[in-house]
Order: sequence, then C-alpha cells, then structure tokens
Amino acid sequence: MSGEIRRKNGSQSIGSVIHGVLKRAQQQHGALFDIQQGWPSIVGKGLAAHTKPVSVRNGRLTVHVDRPGDNFTLSYQRTQVLERVREFTQCTVTELVIRAGKV
Repeated sequence: MSGEIRRKNGSQSIGSVIHGVLKRAQQQHGALFDIQQGWPSIVGKGLAAHTKPVSVRNGRLTVHVDRPGDNFTLSYQRTQVLERVREFTQCTVTELVIRAGKV
C-alpha cells in the first residue's frame, strides 16, 4: 500500500487499513456504478430496460437479463458492448457474462 502509515513496531494503524480497504472497494464498485449509470447509452434504452449489470470482477462484467431473447441479443452484440463499456468507463472489461436474473 502506498502512503500507508506504519508504527515503530511495523504494524499499520487501523485508519490506514480502513483507508486502503475503502479505496479498493470504491475502485471495484465505482466501475460498476459508472456502467450502471451509462447502461442505457451503452446498450440502448430498450435492451437496458430488460438487462442489468450486476458485477465487475477481474475484467468480467456480469449482466442479468429477464427475457431469453435479450440473452441472445447481448451475446450477438458482445464485442460492441465490451467496446462501449471500455469507452464509457475507465474500467478494463474483457469478458461479458450473461445470466438470467432479476433486473
């Protein structure tokens, strides 16, 4: 961790640990928030109404769909969706996982 505060005995202060944890969480969840906010622009309003980005981990964006046809549509547009996600956010997403789920 850069900028961490170490005590004389080599341990970190609890404030430093919490700061690091919150920073990592914000980076991870901030990307999902950005994608969710821009989802209608990324996939279009019609498709966005029946799909929802639910997680971003290790370069993998997981999207829930509530209709089987939307699974096919997202699969067919996979390359374009990934390109738009990368253009819209600072997140490096390389894989799109599509699952049936609540939107």
